[in-house]
Amino acid sequence: MSVPTTARLSERARTLVGGAIILTACFLAYGPVLNGKFLWDDLYLVGANPFFKSPRFILEVFRHYLFLDSFSLYYRPVQNLSYILDYAIWNRNEFGYHFSNVLFHAASAFLLFLVVRRCLREAEAEAVFAEGGAFGVGLLWAVHPIHNAAVAYVSGRADSIAMMFALGAWLLFFNEGAGWRRTAALVLAGFCALAALCAKEIASIWIALFLIYLFGFERKMGLRTKFWAAGALLGIFGVYIFLRHLPGPRVPQAGVSYPPMAERVILMLRALGDYTSLIFYPGNLHMEREVWRATDYSGLNAWQANLRGEYLSLAGLATIALFVFACWSRLPGRKIRVLGVSWFVLGFLPISNLFPLNAQVAEHWIYMASAGYLIMLAGFACAIPARHQRTLAAVLPLAVVALGIRTAYRAADWSDPERLFRQTIASGGFPERVSLNLADCLTSEGKVGEAEAILRDTVAKYPDYPPARIQLGANLLAQGKKEEAARYLTFAPKYADQVAASVPQSWRAALNLSSIQYKAHEIDAAIATLDDAVKRYPDIWDLVEYRAEILQTERGPQVALPEVAAYAARNWWHIESHLMLARLHTAAGDYPAALADCDTAATLDIHSAMPYEAKARADVLAGQLPEALEAQSTAISRGPVKAGQYVMLAEILHEMNEPGLAAAAMRMAAVLKAGG
Repeated sequence: MSVPTTARLSERARTLVGGAIILTACFLAYGPVLNGKFLWDDLYLVGANPFFKSPRFILEVFRHYLFLDSFSLYYRPVQNLSYILDYAIWNRNEFGYHFSNVLFHAASAFLLFLVVRRCLREAEAEAVFAEGGAFGVGLLWAVHPIHNAAVAYVSGRADSIAMMFALGAWLLFFNEGAGWRRTAALVLAGFCALAALCAKEIASIWIALFLIYLFGFERKMGLRTKFWAAGALLGIFGVYIFLRHLPGPRVPQAGVSYPPMAERVILMLRALGDYTSLIFYPGNLHMEREVWRATDYSGLNAWQANLRGEYLSLAGLATIALFVFACWSRLPGRKIRVLGVSWFVLGFLPISNLFPLNAQVAEHWIYMASAGYLIMLAGFACAIPARHQRTLAAVLPLAVVALGIRTAYRAADWSDPERLFRQTIASGGFPERVSLNLADCLTSEGKVGEAEAILRDTVAKYPDYPPARIQLGANLLAQGKKEEAARYLTFAPKYADQVAASVPQSWRAALNLSSIQYKAHEIDAAIATLDDAVKRYPDIWDLVEYRAEILQTERGPQVALPEVAAYAARNWWHIESHLMLARLHTAAGDYPAALADCDTAATLDIHSAMPYEAKARADVLAGQLPEALEAQSTAISRGPVKAGQYVMLAEILHEMNEPGLAAAAMRMAAVLKAGG
């Protein structure tokens, strides 16, 4: 018995060492992004998103799509659950969110190593090659630069979470334990499969791949057990479909057209060629890629200017030929090559452009499929004589270092929003969309004039792109250019309906237009603009909030209360509506109601100081000074570097006849103000 035990310990040690190397490689490659900023969708998903700031939302996230104010049908509650965990640990520290992203990716790479090792052994590869080949696949995949958009981008983590849970389910299902351990492993495998599906829709491809492996490659398991497993997977998929229906129907985006099938086939070939070229030479990396325009064949000059697209088509055809050769060749390693091709093709089909997509090529889409490509290459390596396999093993570290360095350089791009957006525009990556993000970034840095120039250029180049026009109007309004801003923010009624049905967040035009009207003392016009906007965009809080602010200022808090109360009742999870209710109740003198609103708001964000600030103000007005002191102390513990917190504390202490402590609080406020 001693020999098998020693062998198992040795394999376990090798596995742990392999995992440590993969983890280290991931952190070295993605080190430059660990201190990076939030950007693009991060600003919503770990910013404005209401569903990640409290454990109260652990079940609520299953009742909503990932983006509230959008036409998208992304249903990813597990992604939101990961943000709940991050927020509980890291609050708003960007480092923590990036750290988690790298951990998820490293876990996926490690599990890929384990799954591929098992597959190679099932394919009867030599023991040494099975170990080394699987480790090589896992390590190369871990440091490949094409995965930056999934790892360096906080919002991209859905891919790695889905892959982590899917591979975990795979390994748990094939666990060789017995009795209760086997039962526990199977139950946990089911939960992992469901978690993968709820992390990202691509996990349905993992289920298809697992079934192909189960029935086409697995030799040890009986047919009855396989059908039982397939039935269980279908049951899990049924649960997922049920969960997907919890958010209810969503109106599809209007005005979206897709190319005819003939063009889609060309798009598929070019996308395949582009992905293949990036796997072998990850040089020109950027977020979203365009490989086809309808104008490419408008004339000889256009065709010559876009000749690269023809090379991509040829590369796509060559890739298909390679796949056919890999599957039909009787060279050693055929079984693992077939698995790799199946893996890649299943992962590629949903992103091939044969089906409607919101872009043509996106690097993070190839996250799952790229592992299949490497597995196919490992199958070719099986056919190499042993002496050349040793040479290949010696070259592997060089390839890992080269890819890791390229990944680190690309991760540095992701660490700086302005740098990333400028690089994406320069590379031709959807400038009409990326330019708006660049303008936002420049505005946040105080470069409003530079942002205006970019927005004017975008509007001139893309006059039929309403978001650019709306953002330019908001920029001009911020600079006080009200008349010009109004021209960009005003739409004819018929066109306004069309914009509302086709452009997410186009309600911002109405919000900014009403602001112009209100500042011009056109109060009735401002309210009418907001009323009209609410009809087109029901349940948009920004519209409800601004309307309530106008009503409170002009007609008193009692007039503003009903609509805000109705909104908060419909959306119990919305912290801003409860905070505004607290302010309105306080202004109306209803302090018990205000305190109840504050208590509700405090449960919706475990780090926010605002509910306790509002509670302290209501307590002071209600004459409850000890309660006000307790609430303000809690607010300070949540926001210890805000000078205003200490000013409020000083006011409370002064009312409590504690002049010494009040003076100390004011000194602290002065120190914080002096420190910026």
